[in-house]
Amino acid sequence: MPRLPVTEAEIDAFLAAFEGCTLPKTEWTHSAHLLTGACYVHGMGHEAALAKMRHCVRRYNESVGGQNTATSGYHESITVMWIRLLDRLHRESAPMDRAQFAALAVERFAAHRDIFREYYDFDLTGSTEARLRWVEPTLKPLE
Repeated sequence: MPRLPVTEAEIDAFLAAFEGCTLPKTEWTHSAHLLTGACYVHGMGHEAALAKMRHCVRRYNESVGGQNTATSGYHESITVMWIRLLDRLHRESAPMDRAQFAALAVERFAAHRDIFREYYDFDLTGSTEARLRWVEPTLKPLE
């Protein structure tokens, strides 16, 4: 498993590679998604982070040969859910710098890749509707 960036300079280089679509596909892991979302939430707040993540993930997927369709690639509900969870973590945490917050987010959520099962009573990842648009949780609210 690739090592995640930990210093501000490493994070800057990682985000530049992701946003510039030069990040190797093998480095775009669940933890890398978390780190990226955490950095965006920390630096720009919930709404702007969500907009940036939507745009960059779609573009990155295509750059590595993927497609963003009704059955593959970008998933709206999963993206919204993770940005909301990261935003809540940010609001509930003591003030800290971006690298510290990114490390906290990865530590807190890396092992919980399927956390959506706590919120949805159906196969969220396999739902075409949820892939294309935000679907509210069915088991408990995110807030």
